[in-house]
Amino acid sequence: MISRARLLPIGVLALLLGAALLFWRPTSSAVLYSGYARADSGPLALEVIVDPPVGLPGDTLRLSVRVTNNGPLPLTPSVVLQLPRGLAADMYGLPSGATFNIQEQQIDWLPVVSPGVAVEFAIDLVVETADVLAPEQAATAILRHQGDERQAAAPLWLGIPPLVSDVLAQQRVAVGQPIQLQADVAGPGPIATVWDLGDGRRLDLAAPEVVFPTAGRHTIALEASNPGGRVVRRFELTVLPDPVADFRPDDDSPAIGQPVTFLNAGGGQPPLNVFWDFGDGATLLGEQQPTHTYRQGGVYRVRLTIENDFGRSEAVWDVTVGEAPIADMVVAERAAVGQPLTGQAFGDATTNRYTWDMGDGRTYEGATVSHYYRRPGDYYVSLTADNGYGQTQVGRWVRVDPGITTIFMPLAAHAAAETVAAWSADTQGAVTLDPAVGALSEVFVLDPIPFPPQMTGAEQLLAYINAARARFELPPLPYNFELSAAAQAHALDKSRFPDNPHTGSDGTTGAERLLRNGYRGGYAGEATAWGFTDPRLAVEFWVNSDSHRPLILNRATTDIGVGYVVDFASANVWHWTAEFGLSYGAPARAVLRSLLPDGGYAALDTEVINFNWMWPLPLAAGERFVVYLVDGIELEPVGDIAQPVYGSRYVLSADTLAATRLLSAGEATAATYEWLVRLEDGLGGILAESERRPIAIAPDPAAIQPTVAPTAAIVTATSPAPTPTATTTPQPTDEPPSNEPPPPAVVTATPLPTATPQPTPTAP
Repeated sequence: MISRARLLPIGVLALLLGAALLFWRPTSSAVLYSGYARADSGPLALEVIVDPPVGLPGDTLRLSVRVTNNGPLPLTPSVVLQLPRGLAADMYGLPSGATFNIQEQQIDWLPVVSPGVAVEFAIDLVVETADVLAPEQAATAILRHQGDERQAAAPLWLGIPPLVSDVLAQQRVAVGQPIQLQADVAGPGPIATVWDLGDGRRLDLAAPEVVFPTAGRHTIALEASNPGGRVVRRFELTVLPDPVADFRPDDDSPAIGQPVTFLNAGGGQPPLNVFWDFGDGATLLGEQQPTHTYRQGGVYRVRLTIENDFGRSEAVWDVTVGEAPIADMVVAERAAVGQPLTGQAFGDATTNRYTWDMGDGRTYEGATVSHYYRRPGDYYVSLTADNGYGQTQVGRWVRVDPGITTIFMPLAAHAAAETVAAWSADTQGAVTLDPAVGALSEVFVLDPIPFPPQMTGAEQLLAYINAARARFELPPLPYNFELSAAAQAHALDKSRFPDNPHTGSDGTTGAERLLRNGYRGGYAGEATAWGFTDPRLAVEFWVNSDSHRPLILNRATTDIGVGYVVDFASANVWHWTAEFGLSYGAPARAVLRSLLPDGGYAALDTEVINFNWMWPLPLAAGERFVVYLVDGIELEPVGDIAQPVYGSRYVLSADTLAATRLLSAGEATAATYEWLVRLEDGLGGILAESERRPIAIAPDPAAIQPTVAPTAAIVTATSPAPTPTATTTPQPTDEPPSNEPPPPAVVTATPLPTATPQPTPTAP
């Protein structure tokens, strides 16, 4: 009797515990969503408690906020509490010194906390709505005191219980036959699923494949639970002793000589007689999952027969056996960086798919391929031909030499007049960057680096760029003097003429400026930014920008140059530039680029025309530019010049009277010509030539047309570069140099053709 009396309360306790386990929410919610957070700032401690931390629509949660002062003096901190959306707060429960912003779901509290005292308040929160897609929320509190700010976030879960709409399973299955249990479960996560098979087995898998060893009726239960509750769905499964034949091959279109494994999914009450007929005369007895190899092509019907004391069952599957394709490829043995490597695949009529592996991580599909390598080296190019029955693979080694890297338009960061910091990107050209990361899952932030006082802003910019690359396991970029000279000059130029972030005030592109400064590697891009006081901010925004990230985090880049200018007379004060290069690539080819006049320009033969062009390299002794008018195949020189007007821009101001008279045999008639400019050496050899542009020239009716032999051309030379006038405080020029500078005093140029030209000074 005494022992029974002692067992009675134990049994009652066990019964209550079982009921609690049946109806109580999962214990994992208490771990994942504690509803508690704490933040400390000096002698102050802030605690946020939400009880319970899990809520369903209609539930009431209790929010408690406590501030404890462990110091010797009274303190007045500021507490800001941000509540999740969907919670309605009882604002009448707030203490004095607290306000509630309904629109922002924010509580502001200014408590006065005496030494060694804790002040607190508690209010009720009603769960009005739940975000099914994002049930994981937080009650976030910010403690501010004497310039220090600390944050605490109490994790919550606001959702609904899971939904189980249907359980997908067979109603009947044979003994020993595999069956996969599936169910349509929806609702906010995390969701845990547990299958109770009714025979003592419990599986915490979403879709388990199970086998029942004995015949009978089994009640299978699915338990789906999340922090909001638990749902149970049950169904009946009948396990029969009758044999069931079922199988599938691992490949029903194999090639000749390819082993095929047949997966037996049948069952029945043992003992079982299992018989296989592979359709090619071969049979096998007693094997559950046999492997068979076909020696000839064709279509074979495979038959599985299972017998036991309760009956017999058969299943069939057609297997089509074919030959692997005959294939080969043609690809060059050598290529160069930046130049396309082309390949051609060949295969028999059965081939329906070609796959290329270029050996550098890039793959393509198709009978032809064109690929650019970014680095020199040896690469194994492989081609895989597939016809559905098998695959044939062939390969070749390819040697990639350093070469010309195709130029692409650089990425830019610039500032508009009304904003201090904004970003844009110019159109990217042929080269595809190889960034280390695609999209970012969160905002990229760099940790400040403590620099010594003597470190320049440009050096700090380089350090932050390499710090950003290190975060993505990229090697640091070494400092390059020529790139840095180009970057520094461009940063100074943009402080004076900030209209276009990548076009110099003389009209140069980034690649042309690298050539002008003597960099002999390939051009990889340019990034500019201004309006940032700290280089860390510029690098952070470059990495966070989808258009700039591929440049900063590019695997192909090997060199970097940096520039920094601070000019309080400019609109944006701080100006940053980074130039990127490829040391293994040949330098971009210098192009003699025509600027003005545009095609279709019309003028009188007595007008002075300003011919503009761009050339980024300095001229050697004896070299000069000659402007020509072209009529068909006849060329007549207009004038020559050997020094740039500004930067890399050359301007020749001249009239065309003499040249048009020579081309028209002295007749004053309107005609359409073409103009071009050539770079010639001291012996008249052509070193470079610009494009041809049409120009219409008509006789001036007001001019007297003497019938004499052609006279020398009148050529006007412009002054050197329009450098800003030095003042006590340098002020940037509001407008960049005009494409049509007014001609200064007229000087007479030596008529062309002339005797052997005299050497001219080399441009700096």
